[in-house]
Amino acid sequence: RWVLRHVDFEVQPGESVGIVGQNGAGKSTLLKMIVGTTQPTEGSVEIRGSVAALLELGMGFHPDFTGRQNIRLTAALLGLTDQEIRERESEIVAWSELGEVIDRPVREYSSGMAVRLGFSIAVHLEPDVLIIDEVLSVGDAQFQQLAFERITALVRGHIPVVIVSHQLDRIVELCSECILLKQGQVAFRGDPARAVQEHLH
Repeated sequence: RWVLRHVDFEVQPGESVGIVGQNGAGKSTLLKMIVGTTQPTEGSVEIRGSVAALLELGMGFHPDFTGRQNIRLTAALLGLTDQEIRERESEIVAWSELGEVIDRPVREYSSGMAVRLGFSIAVHLEPDVLIIDEVLSVGDAQFQQLAFERITALVRGHIPVVIVSHQLDRIVELCSECILLKQGQVAFRGDPARAVQEHLH
């Protein structure tokens, strides 16, 4: 059985594409293929530039490293120089609001702390493409609003964003286009409000 079949789309600078569908429709698998953690058995994924992805809470963090060490590691893996990392580290720490916890091992973090750090890293390292899975439904209302505002700013700054969320109102507000997946195939693609309506019926 195919998890995804005949899914074809492009995301241009300044566009944000939402992906909605029931659990098991293939949304997270699609994001993992875009990021490169899962390889398609047919077809291909082409990305121009660096990708920052927030797919699962704390995914990619080394549990024995502190939050600060994980910032430096992630930034280095994305190709930033030591100077660029130093310039952005304080901003990442400040936005995450983790305070002194930033110097404790990530294994001691709550899920909320991990997602705050992961999101802060992803949006402050200025990737060429940003991939987000369900971050808008994690954490308290204040964090969700800050995350929403930050994603909006990135889109206005012409960074392509692909986002999966069950918060359908946010998809409508944030996205320029939306793809509805049903059983691994594109059931609708276009206006986000209409995609959400199709998804709910």
